[in-house]
Amino acid sequence: MDRGASSHWLSWMIWPVSAVLAFAALTLPQQPYTGLMLRGDWVARVETGSPGEAAGIHPGDRLLRDPALSAGPENPLAGAQPGTPLPLLREHGGNIDDVSIVPAQLPVEERRVMAMLLAVASGFLVLGGWLWSERRDRMTRAFFLMCLSFACLIAPFPRFRSSGMTLLYETLYSGITLFLPALMIHFFALFPDSTRVRGLPMRITRIAYGVSAGLFSIEVLLAAAPLLARHALDPLQELLQSMAALWFGLGTLVAIALFVHSYVKARSEDTRRRLRVALAGTLLGFLPLSALVLLRNLFPGVSLPAERGVVMLTLMVPASFAWAAGVHRVFEVRMALRAAVVLGFLLVMSAVVFALGEWLAGAWRPDLGHGIAGGALAFVVFISAMAGPAARALRDLGERMVPDARERSPFAILESRAGVRQASVDAIYAAACETVAEWLRLDGCAALDLAGGPPRLAARAGRTRAPGLDTASATQLRALPGRALPLDGGALESDTVSALEAAGVSWLAPLGTKPVRAVLLLGHRVGGPWVSIPEIQELERFTAHLEVLIENATLRQAASAHGAIHRELSRAHAIQRHLLPRRAPAYATLDCAAAALSSELVGGDYYDFVKAPGRVLTLAVGDAAGKGVPGALMGVWAQACFRGEARRGSGPGQVLTALNRELVSMDQPEAFVALACMRIEVRPAQLIYANAGLTPPLLRRANGSVEILSESGVLLGVTPEARYTDTRVDLEVGDIVVLYTDGLTEARHGEEMFGPDRLAEVLKWNTELKAAEIAKVLLGAVQSFSDQPLDDLTVVVLKQIGVPARAPESAPEDPLKYAREAADASR
Repeated sequence: MDRGASSHWLSWMIWPVSAVLAFAALTLPQQPYTGLMLRGDWVARVETGSPGEAAGIHPGDRLLRDPALSAGPENPLAGAQPGTPLPLLREHGGNIDDVSIVPAQLPVEERRVMAMLLAVASGFLVLGGWLWSERRDRMTRAFFLMCLSFACLIAPFPRFRSSGMTLLYETLYSGITLFLPALMIHFFALFPDSTRVRGLPMRITRIAYGVSAGLFSIEVLLAAAPLLARHALDPLQELLQSMAALWFGLGTLVAIALFVHSYVKARSEDTRRRLRVALAGTLLGFLPLSALVLLRNLFPGVSLPAERGVVMLTLMVPASFAWAAGVHRVFEVRMALRAAVVLGFLLVMSAVVFALGEWLAGAWRPDLGHGIAGGALAFVVFISAMAGPAARALRDLGERMVPDARERSPFAILESRAGVRQASVDAIYAAACETVAEWLRLDGCAALDLAGGPPRLAARAGRTRAPGLDTASATQLRALPGRALPLDGGALESDTVSALEAAGVSWLAPLGTKPVRAVLLLGHRVGGPWVSIPEIQELERFTAHLEVLIENATLRQAASAHGAIHRELSRAHAIQRHLLPRRAPAYATLDCAAAALSSELVGGDYYDFVKAPGRVLTLAVGDAAGKGVPGALMGVWAQACFRGEARRGSGPGQVLTALNRELVSMDQPEAFVALACMRIEVRPAQLIYANAGLTPPLLRRANGSVEILSESGVLLGVTPEARYTDTRVDLEVGDIVVLYTDGLTEARHGEEMFGPDRLAEVLKWNTELKAAEIAKVLLGAVQSFSDQPLDDLTVVVLKQIGVPARAPESAPEDPLKYAREAADASR
């Protein structure tokens, strides 16, 4: 759809043409009658009993303007006025003498014929303006210009008082005559698909415009030649007139041949059936006209029967094409009835006024009656010119005069589909495709989702297929302007256009604006892609409404998916909590407790206790790489492997070595686990621990000293050669051991971390509490300290509350390795 600057200035061209026709209508009573038919300045025919015959002029004479009396247009009869003698020079038999013609008023029959010609020219304005107001593309541009050209060609010459205006109009008239065949060829090369002209039709169109431009250039050069030199150029002028006539006839035949070619190549029999009206109108309108032009140039002095009727028949061409264009959709009688009622009403009014003027001219005052008749014709021209700009008002008037309750908008069609407002996104796309195909009567419609990645065919209806588009094509589609446009509108590259054409697409209706979220691909209408301007505006309102429906459906879907994920994660959280020990082991001499916080419903931190006979306890605290579900799965895996190894009686170093081999064999480069394993022999109050990259446990002695159990190895899953050694520590009454993940010490307040020092400070003031209370106080302290979201956090607290049953000679197998801290002076 052409909405650029060219469409605006082209729309205004109807006004100067209508002004010329209106001026011709108003000056119709001043049209002179000489009874002479000229070919250039040669007399081709003289009517019997005419003023020309009375002046003694014969066929074959040459009439010239006296340069001493006047200068201006080449046409010697240009300055004729009824009742005013017109002095001329006549060349007869090689002699030049003076003649004087006294033109008369137009005979009644001649004036009525000219009035009919003006009505036919006005019909061209009506049809061209109406079609251009409904549909602005390449095809209707050529059609509109062709209608304006025919209107100027058929209408009688207006009577300008200025010789300069007369010369200018004669030059324009010659240009219109020469360029009209090229316009016809151009139009028929486009009809009915209105795409770019390609292949042989494109070459023929270019040649046609080249021929017209060449002939017109020669015409201008000859007109600009000095008066004395024109006589020497008479043979060239005769040749130019013959070539112009031959060009008109040949161009008409080429245009008809192009139309027959389009008719034969029509997609379906239904299409050809609807184009037969246009084909018949073309043959009836153009063939007789072409024959008349050729015969007039070959035999200018011969009177041809019904030649004025041939001119009238030319109106069949635009009328049939306007009909065919309007009927490309499934034809509905109410459309034709509305147009007929409105135009018929206007034309009847004009005919009544014209008949009144004719009656006054014959019965009372000829001057007043002829003026009223001319004014009526001018009114017809004005109404014709208003057919384009006032098309919407006329259409509304027709709808009020011929209402139809069955006509439905796309909104009503869409809303009539049950549950569309609560449907899913793809279901809404499907309903939209069916709605647009039904409303515009397309052979198909598809919805292309551009939400991300390559285009996705969300829904389709009818014959429109899924186009083979890539990511580059999706980028082009996302950059479309937020309005409906034809496929050949120049917004897409040729590869994308070819792919869409192969899928049966003729129009695009984007949803949203840069980036476009989806595109409705509109298929062909019956007989060719027609989408009028009012339908385009309605379609754009419909796509805006559809975008809101899609947005709401997307939000509902996202909320539903979020709720489903939340429910699934809640179940996973419950399962993960169920897998953790429900309560810590209870011993008379050892108090145990554990606590955990997750940044999400499920996390990668975990802890576990495995009891063995002989009051032996093995525990583990782990932190799997990642958060959420991946971390939780790694935690479940580590827990399962840990329990298996611990129940076999393996020591902490052996447990970690076995888990490391298992994790490495899984061949998951990003799967790492930090794990501290500790075996506690409760009776002698001895613990053996090994660490695989977890934050070092903290040991606070009863005397206030703090020890960091720093012996550690690499993370599980890094290398298969990793080995983890055991370290033995003896506990005394009042000693507290804290195992924790890095979420505790790395909690932040601004740029400051909680750290081991604050952990020791919390223990310092809470040594009298039970293990569970200490764990709770630690979590509370971290939460109070941090001003940022916490990471996964796990704490296990061991507090020795009884005297160890340890043999005096018992000694640790390995020296204790730890980093000493200053003793607590307050204890």
